[in-house]
Amino acid sequence: MSMDLDDVLADPARLSTADRTEVRDRIADAVGVGREVFLQAEAIFGGADVPSAEFASWLHFAAVATGHEEYAEAVVKAEPGMPWRTVWAWWRPANWFTAHPSLNGDYYQVRRRLHEGRELIEVVDWRGPLLLDAETGRRVPVEDEKALSDADLPRAALDAPALHEWALTAPEDWEGAAAFAVDGSRTRHLIQSPHGIAVIETDADVLRDWPRGTGIDSTSCEEPPPGPAPEPRRPTGPLTAARVDDAFGERHVVRLTEDDLPAGLQHEDSRRHLREIGLPSWWICGMAEYETLPADAMLPSDDLPEDGLPDGTAAGDLIALGTCEYGELYLHRHDGSVHIWSGLEGPTEGTLVALAPDLDVFTRVLEAVYRYGNACWHPYPVEGDQDAVARVFLEEMAELAPGLFAPEAPSGILWSWLYAGITEIGVDGY
Repeated sequence: MSMDLDDVLADPARLSTADRTEVRDRIADAVGVGREVFLQAEAIFGGADVPSAEFASWLHFAAVATGHEEYAEAVVKAEPGMPWRTVWAWWRPANWFTAHPSLNGDYYQVRRRLHEGRELIEVVDWRGPLLLDAETGRRVPVEDEKALSDADLPRAALDAPALHEWALTAPEDWEGAAAFAVDGSRTRHLIQSPHGIAVIETDADVLRDWPRGTGIDSTSCEEPPPGPAPEPRRPTGPLTAARVDDAFGERHVVRLTEDDLPAGLQHEDSRRHLREIGLPSWWICGMAEYETLPADAMLPSDDLPEDGLPDGTAAGDLIALGTCEYGELYLHRHDGSVHIWSGLEGPTEGTLVALAPDLDVFTRVLEAVYRYGNACWHPYPVEGDQDAVARVFLEEMAELAPGLFAPEAPSGILWSWLYAGITEIGVDGY
């Protein structure tokens, strides 16, 4: 490659026809949007040698999925012969650890719906329904879910060629892509994957001479491509009410008014958290479930055995907060720390164990379990296996609260049972 690699990565026309082996060999030191798009394209679709027009489709998908709209537009201009283009992608890129999308196992449904004449894609999981505009992929708030109706499939879509009729390289889930809209020579296909939802478009005029009959080849997507993996991405900054609603589902978040706050709670940050940020009212990970108590049950606890309390802590310092399989949870009314009266057999049984220094850390850990679930259960090849992703999860937790998750620490023992659903157990619970 005679020109500077950063220049090639910045130009989709050159990148789609470049020697990908040379790009991989030199990309570690590159910078810019093109670097991320190239690495994500290969992380999602693999390292197969495909025609430059098809690789441009990969680059376009990766640019849309990562939010690089200007780069995506440049790909379209550079390669009008792409066999398919991405209309929108609500998708988890490789090494991105976010609460959405996270379409795990059989615990979700996807349906085409209508609301006031507008077609929506409804995604329902344990957190509740989420609605995406079928044209743009943007999330749409709908206050009255009863106003939704099922969208009919047009006759033209029933007669349209299926995506798998073309000789393409793509993940296995793309074999089931469903045509749902036709406009002249263009057909839109809905793709469902554990990693997200996407709408792609094919053009019969463009595909006139494209090979047919061999179907979707997914073998390239089942092995990590040569070269570096995409950089990890995870949320940063303070917890907000919007972030908590997004992670746990708005219907599963509880916030208290000032009048409903526990009367004995003196820790101001805890009061603010319960008032403004919120807690999940219900949270689940494998066999572990947590529920926050209703406001009128958040009362001081005076009946805990003194011999199970750490020095300096009295039962009256603790306010009942929630429940789970492994014990009752309490909030320290003076310093805001979160504790559990352990019912777990073993060294922690019958003792008060500190789970988090405050409600912020407690909520972040519960959120992180949801953020890492998809990668643990449905990792991309570049992410490794469940154990590899679990290590990344635990590294983040160690940064958040050093020592809290140490395997031999009482807190680490309790947390290991709470997050085991993503680190040790499969998506089906086994």
